[in-house]
Amino acid sequence: MHLHKPPQWRDAAHLTGAPAGAWRSWLQEQGSLTLRLKSHAKQSFNVRVLSEGITGVQQSERDWLGCSHQRIWVRQVLLEVDGQPWVFARSLLPLDDRGILRRRVTQVGSQALGHVLFSDPLIQRGALRFCAPGQLPLASLWGRASIFYGQQLRLLVAEHFLQPMADQLGLAGKQRYDINT
Repeated sequence: MHLHKPPQWRDAAHLTGAPAGAWRSWLQEQGSLTLRLKSHAKQSFNVRVLSEGITGVQQSERDWLGCSHQRIWVRQVLLEVDGQPWVFARSLLPLDDRGILRRRVTQVGSQALGHVLFSDPLIQRGALRFCAPGQLPLASLWGRASIFYGQQLRLLVAEHFLQPMADQLGLAGKQRYDINT
């Protein structure tokens, strides 16, 4: 899946009508989303790699990462619980990042990036930003994104929650939302 236009990411203060309750806990989860998804799997948890490689990205994504060049390693996956796609994730790593963490991230294969990001105490997560539903070429609900920082590492990870997750967990999938700019 190619993103023609990146989602409009906003700080929490700029989203009104955002979901409350259980949805909010998923959006604001500070720990490993992978572990939380796995805890809901009755049979299986799977990472389905949709695309992975070096490609150009939107200017807004480069700005957020603080890099000037256009070629960035991009990985797009579906995180599936019991055979259903629950989360679409897009990760971006600037090519100027170096070191063992870069190799670990770009060679993760069909493993979840969460294993790398949350197993290293030197990696820290920046502030979460959010996007309203319907901003992807696939049917998506709420999304969240943040940059992970570590030893010579800047990795932008965006996660978009999908309808099968909302259906399975009994979360209200169709929410009214407004984005205040």
